[in-house]
Amino acid sequence: MELKNVTIGKILSDKIEKMPDKNAIEYENVFYTWRELYDISDRLAIEFLKYGIGYKSHVAIWSTNSPDWIVTYLSLARIGAISVLINPNYKENELIQILEYSDVEYVCYGKLAVCNDIVSCLKNKKIGKIKRYIPINMATDLKDDGTFSISLEDMEKLKKAELKVTPQSIASMIFTSGTTSLPKGVMLTHYQLVNISIEATEEMRWTEEDRMCIALPLFHCFGLSVGLLASLYKGFCIYLLSKFRTTCVLKCIDEYKITLLNGVPTMFLALLNNSGRKNYDLISLKSGIIAGCTVFKEDYLKIQKELKLEKLQQSYGQTEASPSITFNNYDDPIAIKSVSVGKVISNVDLKIVSTEDGHELKAYEDGEIIVKGFNVMKGYYRLPEQNSKKITKDGWLYTDDIGHVDDDGNLYITGRKQEIIIRSGENISPKEIEDVIIRYFDVDQVKVFGIQAPFVQEEIVACIIANCGKTIHIDNLKEYLKKYLADYKVPKYIYIFNKFPLNANGKIDVKKLKKEVQLRIG
Repeated sequence: MELKNVTIGKILSDKIEKMPDKNAIEYENVFYTWRELYDISDRLAIEFLKYGIGYKSHVAIWSTNSPDWIVTYLSLARIGAISVLINPNYKENELIQILEYSDVEYVCYGKLAVCNDIVSCLKNKKIGKIKRYIPINMATDLKDDGTFSISLEDMEKLKKAELKVTPQSIASMIFTSGTTSLPKGVMLTHYQLVNISIEATEEMRWTEEDRMCIALPLFHCFGLSVGLLASLYKGFCIYLLSKFRTTCVLKCIDEYKITLLNGVPTMFLALLNNSGRKNYDLISLKSGIIAGCTVFKEDYLKIQKELKLEKLQQSYGQTEASPSITFNNYDDPIAIKSVSVGKVISNVDLKIVSTEDGHELKAYEDGEIIVKGFNVMKGYYRLPEQNSKKITKDGWLYTDDIGHVDDDGNLYITGRKQEIIIRSGENISPKEIEDVIIRYFDVDQVKVFGIQAPFVQEEIVACIIANCGKTIHIDNLKEYLKKYLADYKVPKYIYIFNKFPLNANGKIDVKKLKKEVQLRIG
């Protein structure tokens, strides 16, 4: 693939020239054409400029999926602002940490009740560099109003702002969890996000006549790059859901004859387990990407067979790589696609290296996966020490994932160096949860990890030692955790121990602890 030196705004303007009246988005039975999307983004971009938002301004988008989210994102991209994409499930404490770390100046928030409630509280506090909170409802309001008139003076200001934006400008800051309790902000450019979206459309052979149901959250790199931006490049219509609900997805596929569906393994498995699935016609489904976390061979085969998704392609990546690193070849046999995440994408190099001394390993030898190419992030925001550990001076990104390649270059993921928990496609830091639990009264020690589970891939377990002579009530602890953690981070299993098993160097023996937990679960 030949890399294109263009911005997100340029890709959008191309749609106006080639297919202005073609539908771009459907949401709750309302369609938006590419022309409407562009015109509304004109108006919103100008409003942003009047607020003082401009090139390199840090602007949070805190909302569930909606046309307003999309118009806000595109408008910010056009004027060169950096969109800071925030999980709408964050509670107040988590949100404040993210806003302060990422130097957010403006917060664009959606209609979700929790957003409005928390914003009301935040407005009464001095938080970092925040200057203004902006409700986003421009897409809905202007669609209803139908007027898009803009003065020549305002249009000139917009054009002037757009000229400052280059393909190498940072487009977005997207968060990923690591071994530290605070998520890290990954800085990605227009060039990286656009070219990953192009790569996906070419690997998957998508066309402008396809129709994609997007239930993946847009604040995740997966939903953004190979969902929204892929449609922006190729021109197919996306049918947007505010969040993933199996019945809504099934209804969408049936009603709109959806051809493309991307998701994490747990999403596809949930569709299979919907008791009403047989009532919907899913024959239109043609292809999709399954990624975000490891899918077991048996699950892949079941999904592929039951949904008749012959071109269900595995892909491997991470936010730090924009996010795509590999794709199954389009015509790979099922025997390969069910166990391998495919070959490295064009314009990117991949190696497997020893975790002990860093030398390159041969085929079938397990080691750490490292990659180098256009997709490698510009770095974590304000974390120079983390950056030096993650990316070498000559550009190699160390993924912390363990795997090997076969003789044909197909990659197989076999584990990961760190203890990150992956639950329903969400990367969850055990330390973040441990940091909250340890503050609960009468907790002496805590260890958090994930255990394999059906449908969600991993469930969160918290093992706790209470202070001597004290009693911890599990239900009370869970209520406490819900105040400080998003619901998906609250452990499903919490067990009290008298002591933890230790290894020879005095550290907790996690393998033994997991075995004890499995015995308790039964």
